[in-house]
Amino acid sequence: MKHTTVALAFAMVLMQNLLFAQKKGDLYSNKIFNFQFIYNGQTAAGDWSKMYGTSSALGFGVNYKSQRNWIFSAEGSFMLSSDLKAGGANLYYLTNSNGSTFNSNNGTPATVDLTMRGFHTFAKVGKIFPLARFNKNHGFIVQAGAGFLMHYLYFNIPQSTVVQLNEKNQLGYDRLHAGLATNQFIGYYYQAENRLINFYFGIDFIQGFTKNLRGFNYDTQQYDTGNKMDNITAFRFAWMIPIYISNKNEEFNFESK
Repeated sequence: MKHTTVALAFAMVLMQNLLFAQKKGDLYSNKIFNFQFIYNGQTAAGDWSKMYGTSSALGFGVNYKSQRNWIFSAEGSFMLSSDLKAGGANLYYLTNSNGSTFNSNNGTPATVDLTMRGFHTFAKVGKIFPLARFNKNHGFIVQAGAGFLMHYLYFNIPQSTVVQLNEKNQLGYDRLHAGLATNQFIGYYYQAENRLINFYFGIDFIQGFTKNLRGFNYDTQQYDTGNKMDNITAFRFAWMIPIYISNKNEEFNFESK
């Protein structure tokens, strides 16, 4: 039922655009500068999947769409996940037989919450392939880009003091990875003529060529200096706020062709 509702809404948007364009009789493509607000629902593969499962990313960016439907964009997103795998930091060195970590001040059990945090940033180029001649501001979009990926384990120790996990010692457990990354995106891009509805969605692919910047993990007592391949596949949705740079229309006669 949910998928049917989404499909009907999508069809209504396309039909509305078709009827409006036929009434106006315009063939157009605008130069548009957009602010974009981005959400990624991410899944892991490669070395990334050994440490993390699903994650979310919230981001902000800008893009410029030319009259020839080339897209140039720059963006950055903050990542967060509580879905940690066995390949992440293991605090068994700091726990007793019951698995508890203790507050150094009074010996009471301490709460240690681990989450993944990180970010990725990219510069991209792409192109929109219009679905119809009457509105070239929407259609299928493909993009490719390059940028930077970083991720690490964040320690949250509320109202407790764990000497073994002080700010300095956390560096031996946090699995800080970083490196260059590549990105590909394929999806659907829509900018309405009334300028009120502007979005795109699709599948986002990220390949991160990272390495452990700490070099040595305290919990495993092992060096970690090899190169990693951190792969992310995500469903992306972005909402855009446009600034129209041009509004040039060309008349099109539907009966002439």
